[in-house]
Amino acid sequence: MLVCLCPVFFSFSKSDADGNGYLQKIDQSENIALAGVEDTDIQGLSTAISDTEPRYSFYRYTHDVDGQTTNSIIFIYTCPSGSKVKERMIYASFKKVVMDTASAEAGIEIAKKLEASSPAEITPEMIGEEFQPRQEQKQGFARPKRPGKR
Repeated sequence: MLVCLCPVFFSFSKSDADGNGYLQKIDQSENIALAGVEDTDIQGLSTAISDTEPRYSFYRYTHDVDGQTTNSIIFIYTCPSGSKVKERMIYASFKKVVMDTASAEAGIEIAKKLEASSPAEITPEMIGEEFQPRQEQKQGFARPKRPGKR
């Protein structure tokens, strides 16, 4: 399998690059190819990803961290349940290869990895929760209730 890293991909992690969504697919000869470069906001991300075929997507998510604007790269693997079995097996087996190649050859630092069976599952709320620190609520020990008398 050949992984295609187009020149667009090398500038993808920069904030001034064209497009913030980089979509990849596996073509007929089982090589990974560019499926499209999208310039979409977080609300339009799910519509930019194919809902009939599996896809590897890299999305540059701009968010605030402690008052500073930060760009984080999210890797999204979508595999619709209606896709062919062969496609699902190929995409699942080469997910790590795509991520490793993006990191090693293009220098892309993946902040989060998401998987979904449908692009509709990728919502702004879901992505926002991934980057919000989770608040743990401490609860004291709840003493068990005394058993009833017999």
